[in-house]
Amino acid sequence: MDAKRPTPIIRDAHALLVRGIEELERNHVEEAVGLLRQSAELQPDSFYAHLALGVALTRALRISEAEQVLETAIRLEPASFWAHLRMAQLYQRIGVITRAEQELQIALDVAESSEERKIARDLLDAERRRDARRVWRPDFTRLWPWKRRER
Repeated sequence: MDAKRPTPIIRDAHALLVRGIEELERNHVEEAVGLLRQSAELQPDSFYAHLALGVALTRALRISEAEQVLETAIRLEPASFWAHLRMAQLYQRIGVITRAEQELQIALDVAESSEERKIARDLLDAERRRDARRVWRPDFTRLWPWKRRER
């Protein structure tokens, strides 16, 4: 196991974002999470910092944190194809198919290029084919403690 490298103190949100994405590409997920979290804290209105942090948290399997951060990214840029796509992939990963399909449909609706539309359509079609072969697929939304509504 590699020794953990100390993260230098950097006060530039963009430099942290770039370095965090580089660490994520190298599959150093925990290091990426730390750098991207710092970037998002330094620049709380940065869509890209929140999107990248959401991706890193998803890869680190910190599902509730990832969902909250991706929701922030969507709130910052509601018409972002990539934010809706990443949220859909998060929901697919944890088995919340209805929400995944909703996010994929939104991604398809806001897609600006034929490549983006193809990505969303392919994922949506793959999910529908996979769902058709199953007898039953649970939706775990009601089990999430952070999603329960007060009655």
